[in-house]
Amino acid sequence: MKNLILTFLYYLSFFTLFAQSKSTAVDITYGAEQRVSKRYTLSDIIGYDETGIYTLMLKASWSYKLSISHYDNKMHHTRTVEIDLDHIKYPKRRFHSIIKMKDNFYLFSTYNNKETRKNILLVQSINKTTLTLNNDIKKIASIDYSHASKRNSGNFDFSVSNDSSKLLVYYNPPYDKREKESFGFHVFDQYMNQIWSKNVTLPYQEALFVIERYKVGNKGRVYLLGTLFQEKIKFKRKGMPNYKYIILSYDANEEKYKEYPVQITEKFITDMQIAITDNQDIFCAGFYSEIGTFSIKGSYFLAINGKTGEVAKENHKEFGIDFITQNMTEKEERKTKKKDDKGKNVELYEYDLDEIILRKDGGAYLIGEQFFIEVIITSYTDANGHMHTRRTYIYNYNDIIVINISRDGEIAWTEKIAKKQISKNDGGYYASYSRALIGNKLYFVFNDNVKNLLYKGSGKLYNFKARKESNVVVVGLSNTGKQTKEALFTTRDVETLIRPKVSKQISEHELILFGKKRKTNQFSKLTFKD
Repeated sequence: MKNLILTFLYYLSFFTLFAQSKSTAVDITYGAEQRVSKRYTLSDIIGYDETGIYTLMLKASWSYKLSISHYDNKMHHTRTVEIDLDHIKYPKRRFHSIIKMKDNFYLFSTYNNKETRKNILLVQSINKTTLTLNNDIKKIASIDYSHASKRNSGNFDFSVSNDSSKLLVYYNPPYDKREKESFGFHVFDQYMNQIWSKNVTLPYQEALFVIERYKVGNKGRVYLLGTLFQEKIKFKRKGMPNYKYIILSYDANEEKYKEYPVQITEKFITDMQIAITDNQDIFCAGFYSEIGTFSIKGSYFLAINGKTGEVAKENHKEFGIDFITQNMTEKEERKTKKKDDKGKNVELYEYDLDEIILRKDGGAYLIGEQFFIEVIITSYTDANGHMHTRRTYIYNYNDIIVINISRDGEIAWTEKIAKKQISKNDGGYYASYSRALIGNKLYFVFNDNVKNLLYKGSGKLYNFKARKESNVVVVGLSNTGKQTKEALFTTRDVETLIRPKVSKQISEHELILFGKKRKTNQFSKLTFKD
């Protein structure tokens, strides 16, 4: 009887919270539900202006069919235009991406010229009023793959500067492990006029050097982050790291690249991100370990003077045992603390560093998420006696880590946001999170189980499932690391489930959420009150 009364009181308080559903953090504007073919899916919110937002929908096939839509500030659909990629000069070109530069939209596509064996990158501007392509298509880069196999024609990628005035087009020719690492890049202004370009061959064997990330600064300087292995790609050598991170930078007026030091003595740097400040300094940060590459023991950061190459600020800090055990079950917590008491190494597993957010006050936030994929292989025999193998992919998107680095270079605090999203064979379609930086305060929006609304950091955390007992929550982090959590709406209120990976902050106070369920699409806008 006592347990029954406690259970009743729990759910009474729970539903009372939902009855008081008016959010204290945001105002919500719901768009109308739309019926869309299940074969079309939202690829990106490509941009926004004073009239509303612009979105890109893709239909997957051997080539991509796509459409661009516009929604006004009340999330009402105003128009959709299907884009025809067929072109008399470049037949059967393939869609690559759409990028917004300042106030202009550009569509990038590739054309494989099999006669000359060149992979050509094309750009074409988009008319924002009609959502159609302008008649200004032009070639801006190409990859010669005449020495490679027919299936390997190289690839292109992009990076946009912080102020959207510069575009980096990076390309990697077909891989040859016997040759030195080589690549090329072009830098363009906001009108797609080329500023400068360069073909690069590094003094490292291609099989030993891996380019991880690339950035372009507001003044057009290019930055590359790479991993250099010793002898062969192997993460450990005699118990110590067998690799090091290297940052290289290039400029139009310099013959040779600059190289910047990145290391923490006798520790595995397991993940690293770089960000370029407006004055071209380099901010690099991430996680480190003492035992390997799949766990993390703490966080680090380096601030490098972009002109001199000197390390201006450096710090690293180990996670405490209370932080590591936060959001564990009571059994997991006891086991982990017992292991720590015995002097054994205790670390967090499978966390990826998603991004560095540079703040206006000179500090930064590091954001990471626990993510991993489990593959379960089962064998069975059918009625005819034939053996078959089935693979089940289990996607795990769990807790979020936030690390606050102060303007003085100190790691001020670390916080862990409880989240459990485990699904099968769906690519984590409704998983992960969307974030917004409002002033110096962070907000995270994600799908959650309604039973977790009263969760306080210990005990059982319930898995999110795409059913009626799910809800969308917003978790706020103050500049001191204090968490607040509240429900925004449930699937009883709104028929669709949000897809956090394609939701996006569009202004200093607004976050657009995209919801989908079967053939129904719906946009909503969160306007933060801070």
